Formats: sequence, structure tokens, C-alpha cells
Amino acid sequence: MTTVHAKKKVSTSCQFLVSDAQVNAEGVHVWPFERHFPIDAIKHNLSGRRPFRMNRHDYVEIVYLNSGELVWQVQDHCVREQRGDLFVMLHPKYHRVTEESSPQVTAESLFFHPELLRSRQACSDESEYLMPFFSRDSEFAHVVPRSSNIPSEVLSLIRLIRKELPATSDRARLAVKTYVKMILVHVLNHFAVSQEPFAPSDRRHRELNRFRPVFEYLDSNYSEHISPNDAADQIGMSPSRFRRAFKHLTGQSFVPYLNHFRIEKAQQLLAKPEIPISEVSLEVGFCDQSYFGLIFRRLTKMTPLQYRHRILSGSEKAVN
Repeated sequence: MTTVHAKKKVSTSCQFLVSDAQVNAEGVHVWPFERHFPIDAIKHNLSGRRPFRMNRHDYVEIVYLNSGELVWQVQDHCVREQRGDLFVMLHPKYHRVTEESSPQVTAESLFFHPELLRSRQACSDESEYLMPFFSRDSEFAHVVPRSSNIPSEVLSLIRLIRKELPATSDRARLAVKTYVKMILVHVLNHFAVSQEPFAPSDRRHRELNRFRPVFEYLDSNYSEHISPNDAADQIGMSPSRFRRAFKHLTGQSFVPYLNHFRIEKAQQLLAKPEIPISEVSLEVGFCDQSYFGLIFRRLTKMTPLQYRHRILSGSEKAVN
């Protein structure tokens, strides 16, 4: 799109302007992602009165329209996005917002590089979330209409992602990746209505939906004792099958996943100096303070006390 300024955002709702300098001579735009976690979710305003240059990029662009209307030129044809619709650009096609768009538009956008979904593990199948779109490039319509109800689902997930950013913990990064995958499956399901279904992603969508009660259970009960058996009971799955399915879905075994989640909650509490560290340990589900310290050091490379000192001294700028 290239309709937002390349500067880092200081708030989630502000006016962004376009600079042609953001697009090089080849028409390639590079978004200023964080190097190790290339994703951004923003709320912004833009105007269709300024002619934007045609540009392309290697990151995924998803734009939900809160107000106004955008007319996009995608290579040699135009598509119209109205309020409540979703514009999706998953391919490196030349495109731009045309002058036929509304003078003022408010939108919420998600940008991420495909590298976000690539695992270092050779056996990873995470690329399957994008491959179906690439295989049907010529058939991709780019706009998902409000009437499908998918844009509202995607908007909710974009807002969840924005709340997690900057994703400075392993738990937050896992959550963001999961939300991104859910967005892609929602969009994929829209095109599967009129086209041949894609079985692998349909299967992953069912898995995500099936495990949603588990994640809700963790969010509500992380301060209590939780075993893999307890989590398996939430979805009526045998413990052995649950362990295999959970790791396949999240990329982590259940206990490490839970520990990452609890330690992030502990980091939030450690930013409050009035709460003793022993109480923080209990609040996040560790009955043994020594074990809490061991897990905390393993995941953050510092003790809870060292982390608190860094937070309170202002040297840690990204607090979960």
C-alpha cells in the first residue's frame, strides 16, 4: 500500500503520510519491521486525494476499512474496498490506492513478512499457510466483503496482535504467530467457498478452533496447578494424543508453553515494586519459589530480582 509513513509509530492511532522516497526506483517498498520479528499492526488515517505511486513489496498487507472507501489499482485492474471490507495483498504485485478513493479513510492494517511463519526446523510445514494463495495467484480477488463476516473476525485478530506487540517474550511471539495463522485460514476459507477447498489449511483451522478452550483455560487458571491432563480434559482428548497434537499446533510441548506464559505474567507483576517476589511466584502458579527462580532465569537469562531492578531503573524499555 505504501500509504503510511516509514517512521516507527508512537501511538496506535495517528495520521500517516506518504513519501515517495519510501519506494525505490524499482517500485519496491520495504517496511521497517523489527529485524527478528517482522510484523506490525497499526491504526491509521489516509487520504485518497494524493496520487500514490505503484509499488510492490515482499511482505503481506491486510487492510480493514473502518470508514470511507478505497479504490485499489492492482496491476492492470481496479478493485473497490468499502467500509467493513478487507483488502489482502499476499503477492508481490504492483498496486496503489487511486485518487478515486474517499478523501479521508480510517483503517486498521496488519503487515508481516512471510519469514515470520518460517521455522528453523527443517520439517516445519508452516509455509502451508501461504502456499495455497501463491498457487492461485491469478484467481485471487484481493477484497473480502463485509457480508462474508470474515473481515470482522480478522479485525478482532489484528487487534489481539496489536495488543501483543512488541512481542518481547516467547509466549507473546507464539500468540502473534497463532493469530496470524488464524487470519490466513479465515481468508483462505473465504476463497474455498467458490473454489476447490484446501485440505491442509482447513485441517489446521479445525485444530485451532478445537484448542481454543485450552488457551482460554490457561488464561483463566494460570495461577493454579495445571497439568497436561487438566488441559486435555478441556477438549475431551486423551493425554497422550493431546501432547502430540498440542506440540504440532504450537511448536512447543505443553509444559514449556505454559511456563513461557506464566513467566510473562510474572514480568508484568515484577514491574510493581509493592508486590514481593515470593507473592509473584504464587500469583503465576509456582508454589516453589526456587523453581520459579530457576524457570525465570532459564527463560529470561536473569533472576527475578535482576529483572525487577532493570525494569525499575528504566533500562528495560519493553515491558510486557
